[in-house]
Amino acid sequence: MRAVTSGDSRRFCTFPTGFVRFAPGDARSGDDIIVSSTVHRLIERSAELGAVDEVLAQAAAGRGTALVVSGQAGLGKTALVLHAQETARRLGFTVLASYPTPVSGTLAHGVVRDWVGPIGSLDHALSRVLENLTESGPLLLVVDDVQWADTGSLQLLDLLSARLAHSPVVLLLGRRTGEASLRPDILERVAARGRVLVPQPLSVIGVDQMRQLLPSAPEADRLSSAEVHRLTGGLPFLVRELLRAGPDGVGQPPRSVVESVKDRLSRLGRPAVEIASTVALLGDEATFDALGALCGLSVAELADPLEVLTDADIVTLGLWRAWPSHPLVREAILASMTPSQRSAQHERAAAYLRDLGRPRQVVASHLVHTLPGEDLTVVQLLRAAAEESLESGAPQVAAAQLLRAVGETTPADTDPQLLRRAAAAHMRAGLVDQAFDLWARALERMPTAQERALCLGDLAHAQMTVGDRTAAAASYATATGLLVAEGHDASSQPMRLLLARTGMARMLHDGSSAVMDGAVTAALAQPTAQDTHADRLLFALHGAGRAVEGRDHARARDLARRAVDGETLLAEETSDGNGFYLAVSVLCWADAVPEALAAIEAALQDSRRRGSPLAFAKASCARGYAHYRLGNLRQAVSDVEAALGMREHGWHGYSESALATLARAHLGLGQLAAAQAIEPELRAVAGRGDLTSAVALTAAGFVRASSGDHEQALRDYRAVRRIIEPAVTGSAILEWRELTAWSLLGVGRRREALGCATEAVRLARRWGAPRTLGYALHTLSGLVPAPKAAPLLREAVHLFEGCATADRLARARLDLGALLARSAAGRAEGVVLLQQASDYARATEVPDLAEQATRILAGHGIAVTVPRDSPRHLLTAGERRVVDLAVAGHTNREIAQHLFVTVKAVEWHLSNAYRKLSISSRTQLPAALAAQPPAAREDANSSAR
Repeated sequence: MRAVTSGDSRRFCTFPTGFVRFAPGDARSGDDIIVSSTVHRLIERSAELGAVDEVLAQAAAGRGTALVVSGQAGLGKTALVLHAQETARRLGFTVLASYPTPVSGTLAHGVVRDWVGPIGSLDHALSRVLENLTESGPLLLVVDDVQWADTGSLQLLDLLSARLAHSPVVLLLGRRTGEASLRPDILERVAARGRVLVPQPLSVIGVDQMRQLLPSAPEADRLSSAEVHRLTGGLPFLVRELLRAGPDGVGQPPRSVVESVKDRLSRLGRPAVEIASTVALLGDEATFDALGALCGLSVAELADPLEVLTDADIVTLGLWRAWPSHPLVREAILASMTPSQRSAQHERAAAYLRDLGRPRQVVASHLVHTLPGEDLTVVQLLRAAAEESLESGAPQVAAAQLLRAVGETTPADTDPQLLRRAAAAHMRAGLVDQAFDLWARALERMPTAQERALCLGDLAHAQMTVGDRTAAAASYATATGLLVAEGHDASSQPMRLLLARTGMARMLHDGSSAVMDGAVTAALAQPTAQDTHADRLLFALHGAGRAVEGRDHARARDLARRAVDGETLLAEETSDGNGFYLAVSVLCWADAVPEALAAIEAALQDSRRRGSPLAFAKASCARGYAHYRLGNLRQAVSDVEAALGMREHGWHGYSESALATLARAHLGLGQLAAAQAIEPELRAVAGRGDLTSAVALTAAGFVRASSGDHEQALRDYRAVRRIIEPAVTGSAILEWRELTAWSLLGVGRRREALGCATEAVRLARRWGAPRTLGYALHTLSGLVPAPKAAPLLREAVHLFEGCATADRLARARLDLGALLARSAAGRAEGVVLLQQASDYARATEVPDLAEQATRILAGHGIAVTVPRDSPRHLLTAGERRVVDLAVAGHTNREIAQHLFVTVKAVEWHLSNAYRKLSISSRTQLPAALAAQPPAAREDANSSAR
């Protein structure tokens, strides 16, 4: 806040937290006064409020003056007036206060009546005030909202202000700018004789301090202080109402703000109201020409009402254009209009902008807010705009445009293909319920069996995405039946696509691929250049079938490679396509993880380009699993948590796999509590009894076993066996047998554990993937005598080295090193292996592995210092994702688009990261992240000493 003194060049320092009282519009109530000792302590430390104290002190010494607190509505003038009254009373002043309202101008001498009503008659009081000022002690005369005072009162203020210089009297006036006064000349004279304080809006720091003092609504808690400042311009009233009430419904400003703005506009005259509404509605298109055309005024006729709106701080002027003063004011203006008023103005704006030849998106942005009118040209424009929006990666905009196009036609005349397209746009935008409703309406109107089949295929794909695989399989089956009735067979591309997708749904449901071996054999025999989309899906499905059955990983890998075909399958399926993710999953299972990661990275880029949160979730989940397979556990956690964050958009299709990966990654990092927190969710999604349920239940059992509850873990693994063995008896990729062996050993059933681990090795050799076989061998090594364990561990280490799975390799080296180091002959080799495991643990900060390696090395007289956690580990996975992108130079908006979160979520994560790292800006992030933790520095210094 800046204090400006008329006739005095002194400037007072900024006080970021503002004042105690924020009056909404003209209303005053006890609720508007925040009584808090903390707030008062902040106020008493502010230099500008010291200006008030200085005026009061001078008056007490016989040198009175007038003090005018002037500023726009909502700036906190009344809070300063209240502070002055409280201070004056403490100093022994008599305080007389008046609070005019917009109707006070009709009451003669209303201010004086307020001041002296308790004293006696008006005549007597006037004489007493005027004649005995110096005899009655210090006096504070207060008029808040003086601009509304009557003429007689203003004349009296004029007289008083001229006589204060040698009197113990302060005349304190609160004046709202932008409001009409009966005698503005008097107010100017009074201001010229005294001091003028002009409060300034809050800074972002001030907003942050205010929110710490005020209770906030849950909706407001999701807004960062920077976002609150952007929306409100730092006006204390707007800040207070936004924090206290939060948005009133989806995208709506607080009702108190709407009523305040509406009330202020009502006093500015009809032309000003119409212009303000048009400015709010046009946004960046609010040029003077556009305002004149839509309001029926010449540019010259705009001048006066625009000046009134500017003085009232409702509108800000630029070069030949206007804007609402703050985003929240704009929303309040729009909310104060009736739906029919908004529709009419948007319709006029759309027509005007279309005649000017403005871009289609600009015109469509107004048409989506109009009421339906059965205009086919509107439908065509909105459909074309929606295609542009989808192409540019704005599916939410496209969804709104297509839905408005649907509404422009009667139900009987609605094009079913328009409904189908609208459903797809809503699904891509994460508006799942609306998408399914639109698909249902489209299916009712499709005129042919083939069109209904294609629409059912879209619906089934969406059902797979949200995790309803049973419904998806049923939809695919119905669609297939429709095509059969139309004469299609396995040679037709639509039928082959449906059959492949049906097989995917069934595979995830019961493990059965239902692949047409003849069709696959024929497709494989043809040149790769002749492969079709349907062929590629069949290759992916056939490869997945071999993986689930645990046969010939090289064959499964080659099928998946041919299915992916560079970026061909991604281009056909897009980053939303289930067939694409099935193919990259096979690559991961077959230990072609680098190839899978390259394909997934392309899918992530595609999801961002298309603006699809559901596709981003699928790609993030797939990348998290790939990193887990490679042993990059922290990256796996980050990716999977990003995917699970998209569940608020309706993504549930791979949540079982995501949760299982997350739990196992946490366990690999030694984060048992984090894994235990996930276990209830794992059990909740494991209730379907299908193949993906087995994945979740296996992970839940692993969490229990890691917690020491091997009995429950064994019950879970038995349930897994009941789920998968009826369909696939030889599957090796789920690794439940190895986990069963570990838990059997945990309850003392070593013989059974040995048999289970031996069977796991047999099936892993049949499958042949190095990582799977290495894990089975490592498990078996813990159940046999040392002479037999060593070759098993050597083979496991060799396999892990070949497939670059870092975490499994380090653990196998640890066990082999510990075994070899027991003998003199193997000690040197064992120590090297142990040091390699320790180096991995230090580099990736895996606590349990680091502890084991350090303990064993110490037992052999070799000291290893494991450093403390780096500053990065103060941050959550979400904070790390945001911080990494910020360090890479991305803006907050770019980070939000990259992660499919809101800008305010990015700001929130950054502010939390700054607090944890004890910094204040993103420029300090690289140094803070690279810094050695204080504890580690102290240890290093101690060692040096």
